[in-house]
Amino acid sequence: MRYLPLAAALLGAPLAADVPANVKAILDKSASFGLHKYPLSFWSYTNLNEHAAHMTEAEVQQWDDCGFTVPQSPSFDPAKPEQVAHMRRLLDWAQARGMKLILCDPRCNAHWVDQGGKLVVPAGYADGVRAAIGQFGDHPALFGFHVGDEPDAPMKDAFFECYRVQKQLAPQLHPFANLLPYFAGIEARAGTDTWPNYLDEYSRKSSADLLCYDCYVQMWSGQRGWDDYFNNLRLNREAALRNGIPFWNTVLSVGHYAYRCPSYDDLRWQFNTTVASGAHGLLWFFYYMRQPHVNYRLAPVDEHWDRTQTWWDIRRVQKSFHRFYGDLFTRIVCTKVMFGGTAFGGGEKFAPDDLVAGLTPEDAPALVSEFLDAEGRRYVMLVNLSLTDSRQIGLTFAGEKARYFSWDWYGHEYEGPAYGSSGASKDEHGLPKVEHFLAPGQEAVYRIDLGNG
Repeated sequence: MRYLPLAAALLGAPLAADVPANVKAILDKSASFGLHKYPLSFWSYTNLNEHAAHMTEAEVQQWDDCGFTVPQSPSFDPAKPEQVAHMRRLLDWAQARGMKLILCDPRCNAHWVDQGGKLVVPAGYADGVRAAIGQFGDHPALFGFHVGDEPDAPMKDAFFECYRVQKQLAPQLHPFANLLPYFAGIEARAGTDTWPNYLDEYSRKSSADLLCYDCYVQMWSGQRGWDDYFNNLRLNREAALRNGIPFWNTVLSVGHYAYRCPSYDDLRWQFNTTVASGAHGLLWFFYYMRQPHVNYRLAPVDEHWDRTQTWWDIRRVQKSFHRFYGDLFTRIVCTKVMFGGTAFGGGEKFAPDDLVAGLTPEDAPALVSEFLDAEGRRYVMLVNLSLTDSRQIGLTFAGEKARYFSWDWYGHEYEGPAYGSSGASKDEHGLPKVEHFLAPGQEAVYRIDLGNG
């Protein structure tokens, strides 16, 4: 399929028949994942050799209770029948709760060998993948196999090829791989000239079903990491639109090094800025502490296998999101992101357009994002970007006939202001306006009918 240029995906309201091909491709790919809610996952780093006693049905129930929809499994030894059987039980327990698993099977991890100074995929790699598919590929709760994390330049081509092999052998599955985040000067480490070229090369050579990366600098003190955080979101959103595949973002749940332990407001801020920036899935780094190391602290499940306040805060963020919006954000694609106040990461400053006529105050620290669904209907998401202050932020919608719809606590769409609103009125031009008193990182979401016939 030949996709429209990025600019075509950013045009005004199309009719359903004119929804850009790349938007349709992203929606089709997201639908193929078979998830009935927004994809939410975590980095596990557990294994059945050490942690089998903790990987029970009750533990899977806790994943579900926390709002996860596509968790990462523990790794295991496929040569041990009891561990293979344990993994099948984990898949059964996940299926019973409407979840799918990213399976960490060592046979499917990206492998390479040195051949004349070049790293290549070993000859037996495909056989290992076939064996894994033979044991697990029939299970409806299998999302796909984990490929690997953050390939550097020497192993890049082999890494991409391992992903492609998995897609070739099991096209119905969705391999999971995580790429490096972008920071100035990282091009040489990744083996590329520009980051758009790197993301496009990965998408093309691996036949990837999704883009994914991790970035934690947003949890440095103040706003000193925000440019890199929002630049990564922008670069991956633009690459997703160019290549017609969704992207996922990994954000931070564990304090370590210079990154603070995220508070409830920090967790909600990371979650909603990710969604508002167009990501079709989110992972947390990480879920299980396992044992103390360096200055890592307050993982959702700590070194004593107890749930921390972080677990309860993530649960509140994720379960509330599911309850309000269900699968909405798997059925819409972000076509525009604008910043009130300071624009970070090369982003676009807010300017009135044919959907949103005004932001008040004009310098409000906010994200204003626009989305499109397969029928050509349009949506707006507003997020308070302050990490410290509740803010009164107003949106004015274009057109006197504009109608706006939101979602109640039971997930039902209704006509009227979002749950975060503090009042609705008309502006001096007779345009509909909604005010919101939003806590740090809090959102408001609307479907907009401009009433143009």
